[in-house]
Amino acid sequence: MISCSEAQRLIAQHKLSLKEENIPLLEALGHVNARNLKAPISLPVFDNSAMDGFALKSADTQDATLEAPVRLSIRGVVKAGDSSSLAIRKGQACGLMTGAPIPKGTDAVLAKENVVVQDNFLIVKSPVSPGKNIRRKGEEIKKGQTVLSEGSVINPGTVGFLASMGIHHLYAYQIPKISLVATGSELTVPGNPLERGKIYDSNTAMIRAALEGMRIRPFFTRKVPDRPDLIKKMIHFALKESNILILMGGVSVGDFDYVKPILADSGVETIFWKVSQKPGKPLYFGKKENCLVFGLPGNPASVFTCFYEYVYPAIRFSMGYADAALSSEWIKLSQAIYPDQEKTLFIKARVEPTQERQVTPLKHQQSHMLSSFCQANSFVVVPGSKQVLEVGEKVEVHSLPYLCGGIS
Repeated sequence: MISCSEAQRLIAQHKLSLKEENIPLLEALGHVNARNLKAPISLPVFDNSAMDGFALKSADTQDATLEAPVRLSIRGVVKAGDSSSLAIRKGQACGLMTGAPIPKGTDAVLAKENVVVQDNFLIVKSPVSPGKNIRRKGEEIKKGQTVLSEGSVINPGTVGFLASMGIHHLYAYQIPKISLVATGSELTVPGNPLERGKIYDSNTAMIRAALEGMRIRPFFTRKVPDRPDLIKKMIHFALKESNILILMGGVSVGDFDYVKPILADSGVETIFWKVSQKPGKPLYFGKKENCLVFGLPGNPASVFTCFYEYVYPAIRFSMGYADAALSSEWIKLSQAIYPDQEKTLFIKARVEPTQERQVTPLKHQQSHMLSSFCQANSFVVVPGSKQVLEVGEKVEVHSLPYLCGGIS
């Protein structure tokens, strides 16, 4: 049996190396950029107006005062999207909409709310400085500059920024093909009648939802009874076709826990089995060629905890994320916690956004109970110890990603 930190180290050490692929920008959300991207154009593309107003020559306004305003003849209007070749001469001005190109001969824009118009003349009562209210070509990005580095995660803002330069495809790291196999003759699909001795399969729905939250749709999903021939068939197929195989149930030491020996017979190298933790002690991790294999204990709270603490980082490592694990911080406890003397505890908890942030352990911590996850937004990580963690003491807290604003 190994420690949690050793298990996490081994998973990071055996991370997958997936190829990059050219994908449409609108499908890239949550992907990791695989190549440095250079700007195909400058931004802004041309000098344009920062607001509605009038374009003019600043030199024409230098002597303007309230008592002796300058009168400029208004010559037309340039709207956003116009390709007008209108040129402005001394003593002239033209109307201008936000985003419209700056007419030749002008070097400033007077905002509409600061102007007076009389008989098609612009009345200017104070000097306008050169460059006023003009967005200069290339002031944000110049053509050829790197606009997105390799390793950057594509978020909605990234999509908008790249689209503003006309970029519609990019190279990103592939998303792994993931297979889910739930084992257990007791499992019934939700929606079907529940016979005596049976339970509904919550694990498959839960992990599918967790993957959907990462913008990943499982490649292959199956529920298999405790029959070695069927389990072996599903495992052989998934090993051949997947990058990551997630097995739920059948990895402990019960008479009908067939998964480990079948994995061994299938050529999977066992990297570790059993982690000094609660819940989820019988966690299995192995590898065959370019397929990672996780065997999660069958109890649903164990499945949930092991997925986010171990499988979630492995998936993100394979996608090119540099920071793959759950985000971590130290927060004060609102109530005391009694540690296990040996095992690390992952306690379902809720961090409240109060002025002085506190974390509160929730009820129903047993490995077969899921109800507290309806309120949980984090795990409190409690190393093995004989010493009670008192109210106000700071503890390590791992944030659950689907409730802290992230894409994944």
